[in-house]
Amino acid sequence: MRILGIETSCDETSAAIVEKQNGRRFGRVLSEVTVSQIKKHKKFGGVVPELASREHSNNIDVIVQKTFKNSNINLSKIDAFAATTGPGLLGGLLVGTNYAKALAISCNKPFLSINHLQGHVLIPRMSRVVDFPFICLLVSGGHCQILLAKDYNKFKVIGETLDDAVGEAYDKIAKILGYDYPGGPIIEKLALKCNDKYNFNLPKPLIKDKSKNLSFSGLKTAVRRIIEKGISSEQKFDLANEFQNVICECLISKVELAINSLKNINKINTFILTGGVASNLFIRRKFKLLCKKKGLSFIAPEKKLCTDNATMIAWAGHEILNRRKKSSNFSLSPKPRWRLDSL
Repeated sequence: MRILGIETSCDETSAAIVEKQNGRRFGRVLSEVTVSQIKKHKKFGGVVPELASREHSNNIDVIVQKTFKNSNINLSKIDAFAATTGPGLLGGLLVGTNYAKALAISCNKPFLSINHLQGHVLIPRMSRVVDFPFICLLVSGGHCQILLAKDYNKFKVIGETLDDAVGEAYDKIAKILGYDYPGGPIIEKLALKCNDKYNFNLPKPLIKDKSKNLSFSGLKTAVRRIIEKGISSEQKFDLANEFQNVICECLISKVELAINSLKNINKINTFILTGGVASNLFIRRKFKLLCKKKGLSFIAPEKKLCTDNATMIAWAGHEILNRRKKSSNFSLSPKPRWRLDSL
């Protein structure tokens, strides 16, 4: 069984072919080609939706053809076509969804509508045993959610950000500090240069609140005020480090609340950290320690599968196709605000 996945929800145009043999639990990536638009958007300090959709339109056909060439198989060998239909930027979603639908119709094969977040949550199951239910923290440029994954299509949102996502907060802080987009890798590198000479007493929004929701707006404002007063390059290193520590402490405090409330009730043994921010090594280490403390297995995808990619879309297609034999819904439209708990 081979599925072609297409991902165009934001600023990566990606196609991948994932194979799953009958009777086997895991999948194998035959080919993936991804083109990032970061250089196109960097001068604007973030993703410009109109520019993103135009780049997807320009790139999608070439990328799919390269994916087939690298896999040494042809279109007739594909059993189903999967595309991200939400959440994301509408223009980009339309490009990928319509392209996958056209291929499915021309080949008389199933079309699979994939929730982008579902792809992030399920991708660890492609290469290792991860049984349901499990707790997941999904942290990316556009999303920040604590989830209970009950099955491949059953998710409960335990907590989420009330304003910015974690990746978005990193981007904005990097910009305030005078650096480029994307901000996550930049802040992580700056923090490694800290010498702990300066303490800025950054706020920790909602950390004492007993809800499992998060907020980072007050934290961003505090950093902006510090920068406006003027600080040295050396102080920027310490500020980046303190910012990263505060972000991580807020995340861990809320995830720990979720673990305490869910672990015994649902017999949960696994915690998954996923999404683009999950590639941050500092955050990974902190959550490994939390899982050790709580007696949970810690799992995070390899770094290249944390950021947006078509492999996770193709794999989610396998998860769906294995359990659902319904006919394709070609009239389905993209859902820019499609929530996981409404699958």
